[in-house]
Amino acid sequence: MSAVNGHTPNGAGAASYDAIVVGGGHNALTAAAYLAKAGLRVCVLERRHLLGGACVTEELWPGQRVSRASYVVSMLQPKIVADLELTRHGYHPIPLDPEFATFASDGSPILLPNDKRITYEQVARVSKKDADALEPFDRLFDKAADFLKPLMMRPPPALGSKRPTDVFELLREAGRAAGMSRRDLAEIFRLMTMSVGDLLDDYFETDELKGAYASSGVVGVWAGPYTPGTAYNLLHHALGEVGGVQGAWGHVKGGMGAISEAIASSARAGGATIRTDADVTSIDVDGGRVTGVTLAGGEQIHAPLVLSGAHPKHTILGLVGAEHFPQNVADDMRRYRTRGASVKINAVLSEPPRYVNAAPEVAEQLLHASVAICPSVPYLEQAWQDAQRGKPAEGPYIEVEVPTAVDPTLTDDGTTVVTMFTQFGPWNEEGWPEGAREEYAQKCFAMLAEHAPNVPDAILHYEVLAPPDLERIFGLEGGSIFQGEQGLDQMAFMRPTPELSRYGTPVDGLYLCGAGTHPGGGVIAASGHNAAQVVLRDARRERAKARIRRPRQTSSSAS
Repeated sequence: MSAVNGHTPNGAGAASYDAIVVGGGHNALTAAAYLAKAGLRVCVLERRHLLGGACVTEELWPGQRVSRASYVVSMLQPKIVADLELTRHGYHPIPLDPEFATFASDGSPILLPNDKRITYEQVARVSKKDADALEPFDRLFDKAADFLKPLMMRPPPALGSKRPTDVFELLREAGRAAGMSRRDLAEIFRLMTMSVGDLLDDYFETDELKGAYASSGVVGVWAGPYTPGTAYNLLHHALGEVGGVQGAWGHVKGGMGAISEAIASSARAGGATIRTDADVTSIDVDGGRVTGVTLAGGEQIHAPLVLSGAHPKHTILGLVGAEHFPQNVADDMRRYRTRGASVKINAVLSEPPRYVNAAPEVAEQLLHASVAICPSVPYLEQAWQDAQRGKPAEGPYIEVEVPTAVDPTLTDDGTTVVTMFTQFGPWNEEGWPEGAREEYAQKCFAMLAEHAPNVPDAILHYEVLAPPDLERIFGLEGGSIFQGEQGLDQMAFMRPTPELSRYGTPVDGLYLCGAGTHPGGGVIAASGHNAAQVVLRDARRERAKARIRRPRQTSSSAS
């Protein structure tokens, strides 16, 4: 019996493909789209009933659709948007305008758009010193971004390798560094290693401004604002662009799931088969190489290539099994840190937040911005200390978006979707006893109500996704939204381990393509892109070796 829609019915024998992609998150879909575009027969297998992983739009309540986990876009790489024709397939970003906002100590809003003149005027209203510091602060980040952005779209350097192409890559990066001044290199190194709190203290004096910036330095990490390395996390979130504007952020028409659906559409256009409700329970290995996968119902699917977008720890130690890897790789994956402190609150209101300490036109602008409420860096540090002690923060920070302000199609009845990205909460279930989620949410709503008093009475529905919920729903172990913590010891050629950092693994035909690989988390799609390029490069090398090994044909005369 022939395959139907890319897979064979139960009992009809195992289907086979050139490549199987485990998981339907945006990175996995990106890898599948590139492989399909290159002519491979690809099958994507997603455990849940819908695609997207954590980059998903879900109808949580009838007629009301929410970007359930990830919530704004910036870091999605322009090359990938162009290569996969994502605009044609339904990707339409809507820039935040202004991009960012917070509140001064008197409750008045501070708008931080991408227009430097307006931002200067807004900040000068509370501190001329801070306004004057904006230009050198931005210049530092621009220099670091110019150096780091090219690294995102290729594998990290292969330290210790003597392969000529790997040595060339190291020399290329050394040459780029040699082209910079000693001062610039020192500043970038300092930015990569210091805490975001110390960095902000070097430039600014206003507590509320520093608190708002610092909150971006701890997004998704198990660390506080005075933890070394968190300044890099602030930089990591400044490496993107929307509409060609460096560092800009935006909503997506249709919610964040529209990104995943656009990538999936591109993959299908290339011939890829995509299945949902297809729970992979094992990646099958025989004689040191992959042979395919087995699904929860016992169905087997064969392929000589398997790319996993699932959490790398689950992939190596769970789906494949530690016994198939060298001991040091298995040990490194057991040590791989994957704790998160993010708590996502999704809500539907009967009306938008009404900000009372702002003129009507400014209040409207706040609905189009990411509004960060974090009174100071010490306030943020205290929230982190609470989570370290195993309890939700008494005083969380919140980042508020109102996506229906720019995309009213998210609801069918004119209600308002509000999302709040917040921290800090403990990563394990023990830190969330009965009622703790609701209590935490009420604290967050109360913080917003200090500026928009109508919010508590307008709430129709809400859900709280603590780190254990992020693990249960999206497979993000420990609730780490980046598939693993982003300390410098778990980035670049260390992510997730030195032996696995370039997407390939010691198991022939097995590759990693999720956010647990370089360049890390966020809706970037670079991990999927890079993994696919490595797969295609390795295939070319294997074909070249086969040609060399093939015996030369010699002519023979008849005897």
